[in-house]
Amino acid sequence: MDFWSRIIGGSRSLSTKSPRATSPTERLTAFKRTCNTLQQIWRSTNSPSGEQAAITHTRTCIERLNSVLSDESRGPAPHPCLAYAASSQIFVTVTKLALSANDEAMLRSATVFFNTLIDSEVDGVVDNRLFARALVDLVRRADKHSEDVEGRLVELLFGIANNIRLQPTILPAWFAPRSDDQDLEREGSGGVEFAGAMRKDDFPLFYLLVEYVHHAGRAGDFARTGLLYLIETASRSKNLERWLIESDLATLMATGLGAFVSPNVDSESNVPHIIAHSDHAQQATALPPALGATIDSFMAYLLFWQDTIDHCKSAEVNATLLDHFQVLFLEQLLYPSLLESSDVEGGSTAAVLTYLYRILASIDQEDLVHRILHFLLASPADSTPKAEKNLNMSVSRRKSLDVLAAFSEEAARPSPSLFNLRDLALLGLQSSNLQTRLATLRLLSVILQRHPSFARSLIRTIPGHPAQQRTVGALNAELGQLLGLATSILSEPTLDDSFSNYLKDAGWMLESRLCIPPSNNPNNNPAEALPLELHQDDPIVHELLNSLDSFFTNSVIVNLALTEALMNIASSPLVALDGWLLVDPSKYRYSTSTATASSSSSSPDILEQIQLAYQEPSWSPGDAPTLTVILRRLVEQVQEWCHTVPDFDILVAARHDLLHYTDEPGGHSSVPEPVGRGSSSASLQTPQLGSDQGTFRGRQALRNLASSPQRSLVGSPLREPSIQPPASRASSESRFAAAEDLRQRLAQPFPVDAPHPTDQPARDPRTTEEDIGEGDEDPAILDEEPGSATLGHVLTNVVILYEFLLEISAMVQARGTVFGEAGYVGLGVGMAPPDEFLLSLSLSSSSSSSS
Repeated sequence: MDFWSRIIGGSRSLSTKSPRATSPTERLTAFKRTCNTLQQIWRSTNSPSGEQAAITHTRTCIERLNSVLSDESRGPAPHPCLAYAASSQIFVTVTKLALSANDEAMLRSATVFFNTLIDSEVDGVVDNRLFARALVDLVRRADKHSEDVEGRLVELLFGIANNIRLQPTILPAWFAPRSDDQDLEREGSGGVEFAGAMRKDDFPLFYLLVEYVHHAGRAGDFARTGLLYLIETASRSKNLERWLIESDLATLMATGLGAFVSPNVDSESNVPHIIAHSDHAQQATALPPALGATIDSFMAYLLFWQDTIDHCKSAEVNATLLDHFQVLFLEQLLYPSLLESSDVEGGSTAAVLTYLYRILASIDQEDLVHRILHFLLASPADSTPKAEKNLNMSVSRRKSLDVLAAFSEEAARPSPSLFNLRDLALLGLQSSNLQTRLATLRLLSVILQRHPSFARSLIRTIPGHPAQQRTVGALNAELGQLLGLATSILSEPTLDDSFSNYLKDAGWMLESRLCIPPSNNPNNNPAEALPLELHQDDPIVHELLNSLDSFFTNSVIVNLALTEALMNIASSPLVALDGWLLVDPSKYRYSTSTATASSSSSSPDILEQIQLAYQEPSWSPGDAPTLTVILRRLVEQVQEWCHTVPDFDILVAARHDLLHYTDEPGGHSSVPEPVGRGSSSASLQTPQLGSDQGTFRGRQALRNLASSPQRSLVGSPLREPSIQPPASRASSESRFAAAEDLRQRLAQPFPVDAPHPTDQPARDPRTTEEDIGEGDEDPAILDEEPGSATLGHVLTNVVILYEFLLEISAMVQARGTVFGEAGYVGLGVGMAPPDEFLLSLSLSSSSSSSS
């Protein structure tokens, strides 16, 4: 047995050892004497359960056998006692005594005895049908009320499965399928035989493992691993491969997924730090829906599915499993649940979408992901003729497909071609229920982030319109505008370091998506792998942008999920930024002198070409990108508050510190690292359900801050000298009164609606471009009073907006370098500038725009 399985099996214990015999002959004599004693006990009574003395005596004998076998197996050959145990078939007697006694301690001793024989690799044990029958009877009929005994018994099955994997020649002792003649005789006698039939007598070891595959703890781990070993062996045994296809393996595994799906929705109990400082901290819908304990069992079983597909070397067994997964789970369970959860204003839709989110966030097996999203998004089917697909298909595989098709036709089911996941996502984004909107945003993000090859199935693009390359000067102009919006909200002393760290995270994200896995469509056009222009009338994009209109009154957690979804669209290599985030390069306007210089020189030198490439263009307000227009409108609203509320900028800075800095035990405020170690929307996001999935450096850092314990609003950032008077100039009573006044002020309603034009103060000179739209129109407010929120809630959302502007700016710059979307286009050089040079230019542009 291999070393790993020995480590797993190391939990079994040995009983007290008897004195070692002086020679192998004496040891064998003592061993035979003990075996004879056990046989006499069995012959003397068939019911030792009523005699405690007989039970104790039997257990002592089995432990004596264990001690002798253990000593002998650790020594050099020969091993006469192990050979005698195999030839005498004493294991049959041990099984009978252990089952009749109904004693937990005797069962433990019996499992040690069988494990010793399995590990010994002696001929006549694991390849013996009588041994197989004895072990199967022991596991099947033993009393398993004890979790320890259950784990020991399933460990025996795992040991056999591991031996079969290492030595497929022993498979006939455990696997005896019916022959073709027996199948024909069964059909002729009126019996019904079809793919998916239960055949427990053919392979009882397999079915015993299946019984425990859903269990938690050691028993479940042993069962799942053992079953994987048996499925892996199918590639080296045609009989086993055929049996797995025609048996109910795929049916049992697929229907087992439905045992854990539950529509119940709860809320997480721990309120993250950032949510605690919002208006929704005490609401039941302030957090993502929690699905209870069953979701953990479901995810464990789904990961077992993923491991099964990965370990199975038989293409036909794999295809059979995937077919059953699609028909029995996707088509008849998951998709109907999506349809039935049409209550987008309630909690059922949130529960089902969260289940799907957890599925897609956990698995990365390409075939499983393709089956799920290809079906739920109603992607175009493979155009390969069916006859061509069936050309090399075995008879067993065709039989399995025919029965599965008949079973599928009997169950009336709707088709995603009429209502698919994209339609449900659109309804979810339009819902006024907080949890439904949040679950929808999280689902969109996980598909765009982890499975980007399906991005265009969610976000529509214009076919045949690849993105145009812009010059370095145009990129700098765009970056200057975006960073200027951010710095007009908050003057951060560590901006250079923060932006540099944002840029590193953006580059890591883009590099991880450079190699997009194919969507399993052989007719994919290579040109379609280029970034295509976003369809401006796409309903999902329209709803995402509409949600920004009510940004300051939105729930904090919705804004975090919303900005993360937008960031995932911006980082997709299949979606261009032109038109919705950046200006279409064809709309740029250059100065007359630049155009004249370019046209008057037929062959300018390289230096002149570079100088022309760094010329920054301008553009008409009507050509401004959709997202940038909304972001500018939000920033202008913040600037108006800075003019109308004397200390609004100070409060924003204090809230920024409160959300990003932590207090040391000594009570002093500390800044462990720059704010830019994370990404705004995703970095401040609440902890995700399930396992962590490859988060970036900054995302992990600020996620920890987002989930840290609540702090008082009178924490160190709000007690800086710029806000609170020195201790020497005020008594403790006055400091307490000032803190209480500040707390009450932050909890007061704050008018978010833009003032009337006659009441507007003078516009900030930093934003002198043309007026781009009025205030919010019909915002989807989630607060009690539409159009308003508390001051503290607004401050938190202003900080999120600031972080999002930095993050989206870093993504624009990183794309220009990683994807080659900026360079010396049209000027004969054909190369992109170094990343460090772009960084210096963008930071200098932001500094000049904010000065």
